[in-house]
Amino acid sequence: MKLKKGIPLIDQHDQHGFWGGKFGGSFIPETLKKPVEDLTNEFKKLRKDKKFLKRRDFYFKNYIGTPTSFVKLDNLTNHLGGAQIWAKVVAEANGGAHKIYNATVHALICKAMGKKYIVGDTGAGYAGKMLSMAAKKFGLKCKIFMGAKDIKRQKPNCDAMRKNGAEIVPVYSGSQTLVDAVSECMRYWVSNCDNTHMCVGSTVGPNIFVKICGWSTAQISRELKSTIKIRI
Repeated sequence: MKLKKGIPLIDQHDQHGFWGGKFGGSFIPETLKKPVEDLTNEFKKLRKDKKFLKRRDFYFKNYIGTPTSFVKLDNLTNHLGGAQIWAKVVAEANGGAHKIYNATVHALICKAMGKKYIVGDTGAGYAGKMLSMAAKKFGLKCKIFMGAKDIKRQKPNCDAMRKNGAEIVPVYSGSQTLVDAVSECMRYWVSNCDNTHMCVGSTVGPNIFVKICGWSTAQISRELKSTIKIRI
């Protein structure tokens, strides 16, 4: 894939939503077309809306705790005897993982669209935990779809989701893991899209969810660019 200068990577897809002609797209049933288009149009407006960006930046700083630290790994640097090794300590973010950036942005989008419910999927549990945190912060009702096998494996994260007031919906179909949780979550969303927003916790799924996740977690790169010039 040949990158174009001056254009964000999340926008460098073709008319069908593919990056490099192979990745992306929106392989969705007809019933999902309208909610996906509505979300696509809303995000297109919000990402350029100064008030929305101001709210995002406010909560990134005062809720998530950005910027996170950028530290030099002296022992590893000395061991390698050449390259300087630095690390962005994203674990300092509220909740302990980068998933909180995407979850917070989705909660803000949900509020901007006037919806009161937010749903999401999770496998290892961190995306669900972060979404339950963001939902609680912004006063949203939350459902997390999770494979039955993953629920058994990830009890601590499940306990955290319930503590935050989220309902965990077990998925017993297929492999009873993440891929099936995503499918069940989308089935629920298409039947409740008038009052419900869907958050996908990773850069997977229809094009718009990849774009939102990439746009949200790009905060880490923005911080890195501003600090690396000072530290190195």
